[in-house]
Amino acid sequence: MSLFRLIANEFDHYADKLAVARIDLVSSVLRKVQPPGFWGEHSSERIFLTFDDGPSPHTTPALLEMLEETGTKATFFLIGQEAERYPQLVESIAQAGHSIGNHSYSHKYLPALGIREIEKQIIRTNTIVQEITGSAPEVFRPPYGMMDARVASCLGEQRLSAIYWTSAPEDWAVPGAHRVTRRVNFKLKGGGIVVLHEGKELGKQTILAAKQIIYACRDKNFELHKVESCLTSESRRITDS
Repeated sequence: MSLFRLIANEFDHYADKLAVARIDLVSSVLRKVQPPGFWGEHSSERIFLTFDDGPSPHTTPALLEMLEETGTKATFFLIGQEAERYPQLVESIAQAGHSIGNHSYSHKYLPALGIREIEKQIIRTNTIVQEITGSAPEVFRPPYGMMDARVASCLGEQRLSAIYWTSAPEDWAVPGAHRVTRRVNFKLKGGGIVVLHEGKELGKQTILAAKQIIYACRDKNFELHKVESCLTSESRRITDS
């Protein structure tokens, strides 16, 4: 390996550690100021793999194929207007045995909206998913990871549990599948919630990174589960409080 390549690799490694530290700092602040939600389990052998911002024709079909090949179940947090646009993909996710979460209707920053618009963003998405699959979502992830007491109140009324994350590798910046996987591996521990994103620009990266993460989990004897499996009656009470 050339000296230039070696230096570049070391720089990327440091940058990835910095990205993880940055998200950890943001997460620690949000846990103190945001409404309660599920941030992962402690001392568990389970990992929860989640995908935001779908469904997308550029990622969802290939993701479903890869998850089928690896025998993995995941949770897809869908944007309502995309579900409306691609109902066949929503149906495919449900038929494959994965769970579907609510990620709002149009991915707006919810704390900046009025209460009626907040309700519309949440309820409309639930309705769309239920009309397509026959079941309404049980879990919700706020766009940009941000919500306030008004959002939490609406979630309680709709019997939705708020789901946050343990590992968010900033894959939206498109650093490449190898670096996304490395960032997740820095944080890979039992009970963790991994967040990846769907979308045209992220397609190949997300599919390859997800596959690598699945193998990394199995190398460490972690089991991959849908996120709803972590919601006991007690945790549901906590997240809805």
